[in-house]
Amino acid sequence: MSFLEYQLKSEAICFGERIKKGTYRPTAMTIPYSQITGALRAFFGRQNIHAAGCIVNYAQKGYLNFSPKDNVTGTSKLPVTTEVLINMEGKVFVVKNEDTVDFPNNFSLMIGALRTRGLGVAQLKKIREIEMIDKGQFLKHGILNTRIPLEHLDKFEVIFDEKRMTPVYGYLFKPTSISTGDYVLSLFEGSEVRGPEFLLKELLS
Repeated sequence: MSFLEYQLKSEAICFGERIKKGTYRPTAMTIPYSQITGALRAFFGRQNIHAAGCIVNYAQKGYLNFSPKDNVTGTSKLPVTTEVLINMEGKVFVVKNEDTVDFPNNFSLMIGALRTRGLGVAQLKKIREIEMIDKGQFLKHGILNTRIPLEHLDKFEVIFDEKRMTPVYGYLFKPTSISTGDYVLSLFEGSEVRGPEFLLKELLS
């Protein structure tokens, strides 16, 4: 198995998931599978794409306030405050397969929340290809540094033993059409796993 590693940079971005009736949308402090995979699939028009990532650094947090309108009445709803990462740099790891092997070295796309309001313009630059030759030596015991649905852990060679390892569970949005979707059980950052070192923020003995 091989991975494509990209550097991701954005002047202003929010990795918040969809909210209902909430007035505050925080950003995740990592790059979830749901958002980077969805953005790449939309950009390239291909479905067999799987990616996840992590945040390396950012200058500061900012906050954007806006009042969404009701589509039926046209009236404004309660203001929503969105947390934004300013001048963020991250790493994205794409599973290499027939749909990703020809990815360009440099490209830009939109990712995250409030893209229609100018957030989430990101530049990606290919850093290297990572080839997993000896899986036994390649996989490490440590703490996950991203968010991946349980159903896709195997695509990243992430191993989770529910009886021996401590999880941090959460839900990521999985679209089923342009306007609908479901939330699927996922492992969040902080989960104890065995996996590629580049997906871990801390190694355990």
